[in-house]
Amino acid sequence: MHRMWLITTLVGFVFTLAVAAEPLPRIVSLSSPSALLKIRVMVKAGSAMDPAGLEGLAYLTGRLLIDGGFGDPRQPVTKDRLAEITRPWGSDAFPEVRVSKETTTFSMTVPREVLDRYVREVLTPMFRQPLFAERELERVRAEALQELQSLRFEQIELVGLVAMDTVIHAGTSYAHPVIGTAQGLRQVTPEAVRRFYATYYRPDNVIVGVSSADPAVIRRLEAVWQQPSSVQADPLPPRSIDPPPPPQGREVLIIALPSALSTGLHAGFPIPITRAHPDYWPLYVANVWFGTHRDSFSHLYQVIREERGYNYGDYSYIEHFEGRPFFLFPPTNTPRRYQYFSIWIRPVAHDYAVHIMKALTWELEHFIRTGLSEEQCELAKNKARVLHLNLAETIDRMLGYRLDDLFYGLDPGYLDAYLARVEAVTCEQVNAAIRKYLQARDLKYVVVTDEKVAPKIAEAIAQNGPVWGKKPEDYQIPVREEGGRKVYMVPVDKLPTLQRDAAWAYYWLDIPRARIRIVPVAQLFETAGVPGQ
Repeated sequence: MHRMWLITTLVGFVFTLAVAAEPLPRIVSLSSPSALLKIRVMVKAGSAMDPAGLEGLAYLTGRLLIDGGFGDPRQPVTKDRLAEITRPWGSDAFPEVRVSKETTTFSMTVPREVLDRYVREVLTPMFRQPLFAERELERVRAEALQELQSLRFEQIELVGLVAMDTVIHAGTSYAHPVIGTAQGLRQVTPEAVRRFYATYYRPDNVIVGVSSADPAVIRRLEAVWQQPSSVQADPLPPRSIDPPPPPQGREVLIIALPSALSTGLHAGFPIPITRAHPDYWPLYVANVWFGTHRDSFSHLYQVIREERGYNYGDYSYIEHFEGRPFFLFPPTNTPRRYQYFSIWIRPVAHDYAVHIMKALTWELEHFIRTGLSEEQCELAKNKARVLHLNLAETIDRMLGYRLDDLFYGLDPGYLDAYLARVEAVTCEQVNAAIRKYLQARDLKYVVVTDEKVAPKIAEAIAQNGPVWGKKPEDYQIPVREEGGRKVYMVPVDKLPTLQRDAAWAYYWLDIPRARIRIVPVAQLFETAGVPGQ
């Protein structure tokens, strides 16, 4: 009996040693006294890892971990059963998933006192015993195809943003929507899902964030990945993730929609800047002045919306901003190794589209040529300081940024260093960054408009003549007839507005007809890339 105990102990010791040697996820903790635990699980795999022809595989895999059933196949935890389990703990206890280009992140909020049960009944079986049932795959696939259809035909703003992202990254693994393509989604099989899971949902490819520094909480979460996975499948070959190609000259993609009431405008080009780059902060301050997202502070907002009333808003970005129509501040956990500068002009009346296309280009060129004054730089830095309060306003956002910091290799982290980095930026550095990284020569434009209007916009761009926007009457400028001619009584304070209007109208886009394409929205996102590329 004593000998048997020794053998058992020895075997147990060897087994424990083997488990300890297994790679575990990186745990990121954020100390909070709250009785609720914020938990985020980031898998370093997203739509950029979709195999060619299976665009949507990462999205379906992430969705199926929650919606596709897990645990004992004889009594699986279905989506409905999961809702029943988590309902007593609050709506945020039901896991949510966000798939981006290079990561898939699951988030949930759990009362501290139920963590053991949550780990046992939800986290462990969900991540280590997913079932990927074919019936559930068909349901989730149908929902994804419906979402893709809605994106194309019902969301004029979002379709332009996703198309801009695709156009910028033409020919790379980024060049399709995160949700996938119509043909790619239809080709995904349960076996492909299992292989994607086996390839990327390894413990060493996972980062776990939790709003507690309690060692017991951390050990409990680590224990999830100490359990063996029930999914055995051959790994997928790695997908190359390449930088976007540099644009050559200017080109325009016009997306033609049925019955679009207005026209949305986008322009952009790649930049070699991420949050880890030393020039990020000078360029960040510059962009705060030029085009802060959904904020009346910015220059683009002031000259296009506030002064002239063309639309709802006008913004610029130095990194991708996921879900822009829906979020006031950038969501966390959508990090990328490749970024781009872009301008988003929210929809304007069709008759003004080409004039405003000229305006955004003139304003970008003028911004690069003149830079910012010391006063403008200080105003932008003050605004940046105010934005920090919003970016760091919740534990959930702070935790999300901690995970992103690991992706970018930031130490100190983005929020931790934010105020000091902004304070350290000089106006000389801001203007140097503007000159170094921004340009208006090589631009890719996306125009989203009505199918009947698309040929007229294409022709007006190709003709390269003066195109006017609003008339003096639209600014309530008095007019009278003198000798058969209209004479406008222009107040002194309105003269700069009309002078800038003229500069926009006579700005030459110089885009040859051969570099202007019209694509019916029904053809968009059927496969990766853009038709005709």
